[in-house]
Amino acid sequence: MATIKLRRNKFSVIYWYNDEFGQRRQKWDTFETKKEAKSRKAFIEYYQKENGMIIVPNALELNKEDVKAKQVVPGDQIKLKDFLEIYVNLYGVSKWSISTFSSKTATIANYINPLIGDLLLTDLTTKRLTQFYNDLLNVPEVPKAHRKPTGRCVQPSNVKKIHDIIRSALNCAIKWEYLDPVMRNPATLVTLPKIPKNKRKVWSVETFKQAVEACDDDLLKMCMHLAFSCSMRIGEITGLTWDDVIIDEASIESGNARVIINKELTRESFESMQRLKDKDIVKVFPTLIPNCTTRLLLKSPKTETSNRTVWLPKTVAYLLLEHKRRQDEMKEFLADGYNDYNLVIALDNGNPCESRIVRKRMDQLCIENGFEKVVFHSLRHLSTKYKLKMTGGDIKSVQGDTGHAEAEMVTDVYSEIVDEDRRLNAQKMDDDFYQKLVDESPKVEAISEEEKLLELLKNMSAEDKQRLLRTLDRTSA
Repeated sequence: MATIKLRRNKFSVIYWYNDEFGQRRQKWDTFETKKEAKSRKAFIEYYQKENGMIIVPNALELNKEDVKAKQVVPGDQIKLKDFLEIYVNLYGVSKWSISTFSSKTATIANYINPLIGDLLLTDLTTKRLTQFYNDLLNVPEVPKAHRKPTGRCVQPSNVKKIHDIIRSALNCAIKWEYLDPVMRNPATLVTLPKIPKNKRKVWSVETFKQAVEACDDDLLKMCMHLAFSCSMRIGEITGLTWDDVIIDEASIESGNARVIINKELTRESFESMQRLKDKDIVKVFPTLIPNCTTRLLLKSPKTETSNRTVWLPKTVAYLLLEHKRRQDEMKEFLADGYNDYNLVIALDNGNPCESRIVRKRMDQLCIENGFEKVVFHSLRHLSTKYKLKMTGGDIKSVQGDTGHAEAEMVTDVYSEIVDEDRRLNAQKMDDDFYQKLVDESPKVEAISEEEKLLELLKNMSAEDKQRLLRTLDRTSA
């Protein structure tokens, strides 16, 4: 077991090993960043688990021939499933968050190992992988824990996730010399099934106003306001604590009321937590069910850009003050029966409110009031869209609120707004140019019925005129 210690602004990884005489000794490896130290710690623990309590070589020493011969099995002698175990223990443990670790290990266990896990690394050609991805489209989806089967087969978007794992694993196999270091990764040239673009259903701003006014569930209403005004994800909303909400009177009046987003509420498997040594976990909540295989916890966001500060509109800041007042009244009423975790969004007894509860209440709101059924996350999409229009397309400032790692996620929404404006441009062009053009064009004067009759009489012959006059005389008589 290795430990990390901060020492003079550097991070030291400390571990024990037995020297050539069997004496137990301590080794310190120092790094500039905590990320490097965590990666080294994970490698040390895996290496000593496989090889015993010996000194662990560094990256340069691993390139030596004697270490390679002892550690690396050629690609034509190791199966994909065996290499993936090494890949997860070395790469996954050091690089992935808990939620990513749970998701990717489940994907490996459900789709990769059962279908192609027995293939040797050298058997994974571009053609073989392309065929595997196409075959996956006929494989039934494995339902999530405690969920009913969907009846669907694996979707193209999930094939892409499976491909990402295999591509990353084969990159590591080449770097670690399980495969020829000069070879090209066979996964880089595969042909993936086309992913259809399914546009997310999003309310209009007017519908959102109506929904907020119709909502009589204070907890759901507060979640909806935070999603729209602060562009927050549901896990960030349910993981928000009062110490990260600045809503004192002075801050509100000066326009400096804000929320600091630095954690999220999620449910993860206990096994993943153990494998990752509680990495990025802020708090683990007590379990309510005996022998539960998952834990509800607060953890750091997956990406650094998700750590952000978002300023609050004054109205929302006052809504939060009112929400806190009601929560304090509930604390006083329940006394010891209230589990105070300092959460902004909490159940009546103070316990954390999981995202599935908020989503369920959102569905009920749609059903009861006849609103189009949308997912809760669509409110964040609506928020992004509204802020882009409000700022005239200031992508960077909106990205600061949303916490997207890539500006591309925001520009995708921006492109929808541009398309809407382009549709309006045609109408504006018709109103401002073509209608005026029609109005200003020379007009053919209308000819009255009398004028038409006079013109006809002028062109009549003398005989026809006499006949017409006799007819008129008889009629008048």
